[in-house]
Amino acid sequence: MTIRPIVIDVNHADGSREENGRHVDLIDWHKLRAAGFLGIIHKATEGEHFIDPLYHERKPKAIAAGLLWAGYHFMRPGDVGNQASHFLTVVQAPKFVRFALDYEDDKLGLWQAERWLEIIHTVTRQRPWLYGGGLLREQMERRYSPALEQYPLWLAEYGEVEKIIKPWHKVVLWQRSGDGIGPGMHDVPGVGRKQDIDYFDGTDEELKLAWNDLGPGATTGVTV
Repeated sequence: MTIRPIVIDVNHADGSREENGRHVDLIDWHKLRAAGFLGIIHKATEGEHFIDPLYHERKPKAIAAGLLWAGYHFMRPGDVGNQASHFLTVVQAPKFVRFALDYEDDKLGLWQAERWLEIIHTVTRQRPWLYGGGLLREQMERRYSPALEQYPLWLAEYGEVEKIIKPWHKVVLWQRSGDGIGPGMHDVPGVGRKQDIDYFDGTDEELKLAWNDLGPGATTGVTV
């Protein structure tokens, strides 16, 4: 199967406008689903205290439109346990919610990602997806982390060919374009221009399996 754009990842600054100091959601969720997108990964938390102001408002809207929903944590330097607890308190997730860790702050070390993922997995029994690109690649080349390999890789790589980060052999999602950079589409119906767009190699049902951490679908993705 040819890889296809099927998921977008956003935060409160995407598909919104600011009015009187608050963000107003402008996403047309049904238009987004009608355009062929199946899932949305939304920022939930950052660091030890920040909560995305549109996370809770958008979650029921997306689900009502038939979209798969996920929440991600943007990791910052600081207490890892506090960041994991903060994330879990905010997402309050039933089983159909996917968890992900956004690992791109160059002041972080692999041990921090390892610990955060371990805590989430221990508490929820779900193996969160690990989002990473250049930083993760560089750090894994310097110090291989067998602990991270068990978590599905959500690859950030803006190019015609996905350059897999060792030791993974496939990725669950490939963020192939974002902020107007990278090949393929950039504008998403119902959301706006220059969005982060994620590609999947598989059927809708395989994505749903991977999303819910069930069966062989948990490792389905872009094969290299």
